[in-house]
Amino acid sequence: MRSSLFFALFSALVASVQSQSVKVTLEIDGKDFTGTIPITTGPRPVFDGTLCDAGSNSATPTTALVDASDKFEFNVQSHYDEALKDFIITAIDVDEADSAYQWNIYVNNALITNGGCHVAVTGGDQVKFALEPIQ
Repeated sequence: MRSSLFFALFSALVASVQSQSVKVTLEIDGKDFTGTIPITTGPRPVFDGTLCDAGSNSATPTTALVDASDKFEFNVQSHYDEALKDFIITAIDVDEADSAYQWNIYVNNALITNGGCHVAVTGGDQVKFALEPIQ
């Protein structure tokens, strides 16, 4: 009985997440690791298991990056920033942020400043992670 209830709840959660999936174009613009790919993404747990959904059961720039990482098998590293209440991307594949460069996130060419899990994306959006000099 207990396992069937768990399975039913899990199935409902998966169906809900899948229904919120959207297709975006993800661009990664690092020093050595670059590319542009279409990716289907939706709200999901990321990195340490924290749900990343912009507070509205939505896909986000971070979920797009993590879904691409899972699908195409490249490494993404982050740390959680308590002040921002979001993840800061520290490395994508071989390109790491350091004292001179940081990973910035853009949605439809607009720089976002409140974290990749706090911004919802919709179908057709352009999402970009760019390794850029710290200003």
